[in-house]
Amino acid sequence: MASQSSRLRSGRGAAAVAAAKRPAQKKAAKPLEKPKKPEKSGTITGPRKAAPQAAPKMAVKPAAAPVASAKLKRGSNGAVRVGIAGCAGRMGQMLLKLLISAPGVLVVGGTERRGSHVLGRDLGALAGGEPLGITIGDNPEPLFEGADVVVDFTSPSATALHAGIAAKSGTAHVVGTTGLDPDQMQAVSRAAQRVPIVMASNMSLGINLLEQVVEEVARILDADWDIEIVEMHHRHKVDAPSGTALTLGEAAARGRNVQLRRVSRRGRDGQVGPRIKGEIGFSAIRGGDVVGDHFVIFAADGERIELTHRASNREIFARGAVKAVLWAAGKRPGLYSMKDVLGFNLGTPSQAAPAGA
Repeated sequence: MASQSSRLRSGRGAAAVAAAKRPAQKKAAKPLEKPKKPEKSGTITGPRKAAPQAAPKMAVKPAAAPVASAKLKRGSNGAVRVGIAGCAGRMGQMLLKLLISAPGVLVVGGTERRGSHVLGRDLGALAGGEPLGITIGDNPEPLFEGADVVVDFTSPSATALHAGIAAKSGTAHVVGTTGLDPDQMQAVSRAAQRVPIVMASNMSLGINLLEQVVEEVARILDADWDIEIVEMHHRHKVDAPSGTALTLGEAAARGRNVQLRRVSRRGRDGQVGPRIKGEIGFSAIRGGDVVGDHFVIFAADGERIELTHRASNREIFARGAVKAVLWAAGKRPGLYSMKDVLGFNLGTPSQAAPAGA
């Protein structure tokens, strides 16, 4: 009997345990079924409501964006979006080719003057490469709005206008245009109070190094050494002396602690009299297809020092401009020179000379 009652008790205990487990299994199953009901009914609560609304927006963006704009996504990955004003000129086309292949750069547009034969053409085709899906236009405002930096090799009047647009749009401005008059330079200076502007008559490393050397030599030598600057350019150049020559003259004047406008002598013709002590002379030669030759002569009794730079390819200027583009992006407002870009200036932003090259 004891063993029977023991078996009964153990049987009841086992039944009780089994009974206790069965409800637990049902309870565990119910939560798995509950999430399925909302999915079948289509009722979604909480954050899920936002998903159907967000999907159409994401679907609309690719359809609305032009072919060229799709490439702008690279800009969010750190690439500098660059536009080129004057993209069909000699320097503009050279710049375009380099910028298209430059790492960390995304070309987003190009402009030319009204009536230009390249208007409406594809920017990539103009550079002799694959089409970019970007049409050349004549309105600079969209160019500045869509770029982080705009490189400008145009005319003095256009550059002064572009500087104002750059200030309004918050776009960095790299200027290689030369021959600006005082009013046009003032417009650039005003814009530089709001955006970074790199302005250089010559963007080659060699010329900027020469500028430093000229300033130092002029500082060491006294006024018994006459300074003459000679430049030669191709037959199509319209301004003289070149902006680079004037920049070298400014360097010599700084070395002597004088103002160039007070000691400058532009060419000599006829009965000009003897040379005035301390003046800095300029001579300009035009002919052929010369890219740019510059000579700075320090002449004294019995000896002469000649510093020379010869440019045989415009690519040296374009390479410097690419450096300026990458450097200018994100900089504080100010008027900078290539000496800042190349690290020759350790202090405050330099005030670029009103040059024309």
